[in-house]
Amino acid sequence: MKYELMIILKPLLPEDIRAGIQKKIEAHVKKAKGTITNIDVWGKRHLAYEIEKHEEGYYLVYTLELDPGHAAKFQNELKLMNDILRFLLTKID
Repeated sequence: MKYELMIILKPLLPEDIRAGIQKKIEAHVKKAKGTITNIDVWGKRHLAYEIEKHEEGYYLVYTLELDPGHAAKFQNELKLMNDILRFLLTKID
């Protein structure tokens, strides 16, 4: 099944840490027997409201194929990553 994953990272993270987070996300997708079809980096943007005292966030949007049975476990692994302010995983028709 196709999903879209939007992630907002803390805005002041260095580039090497952001790259490490992207690799962790890719590893979690592979662990959940999924594939990433597209990565769209939106970069730093202003948030509609403060999240954890941050007014900006670094946006990443993934399009991925993932087995629906593994989606909940994948979301739980994302919740454990401290540098992610927010994420949203939605089905694409």
